[in-house]
Amino acid sequence: MNSPPTLPYPGWSEDTVTVPAKYFEEGRLPAVCVVTGAPATSNLRRRYSTTPGWVGCLFFISWFALLIAWIATRRSASGYVPVCKAVATRVQSRHAAMVRLAALGGAAWVAIIPVSATPALSQVANPLGLALGAAGLVALVCSAVASIMEESALGVQGRVVEDGFGARWVQLRGVHPAFSRALALRLGR
Repeated sequence: MNSPPTLPYPGWSEDTVTVPAKYFEEGRLPAVCVVTGAPATSNLRRRYSTTPGWVGCLFFISWFALLIAWIATRRSASGYVPVCKAVATRVQSRHAAMVRLAALGGAAWVAIIPVSATPALSQVANPLGLALGAAGLVALVCSAVASIMEESALGVQGRVVEDGFGARWVQLRGVHPAFSRALALRLGR
């Protein structure tokens, strides 16, 4: 199959595929790395969610309305994306760094409590508490940056869409053309 497959649903090209959410959730995608096109040796668990754009406009009306609309209209799917060993290692190491930094930030903020509660440290409690609070904030910001870097390490973006009949689909953008072709063959298209 040398040409891109023509499918009855929108959003299919050499670097974008649309699969039934059930296939994504069950890990029934072809064993081809979505990033490199090499044979896949691992599956990474990913969660993609989509909220309609109009929900953001509720920010100007009410935070409570924004929260309710976001919860009510959010569509999500958790599943597995096939990747080769090098990509899996890179993503997992960035994920581990994110978790460590978040734990460090949380521990620094928890350490503020005994430091400020100890009367013997009253002379140094304020500067030490401020230093711990600042260190915790820096660690949490670095954790957020590491989370963004983890997503960019994979390079595949996803969103969940529904058709007019209530069927959920997962659209993956930025996939390797070899993955797109292998998926088209698997779906019989």
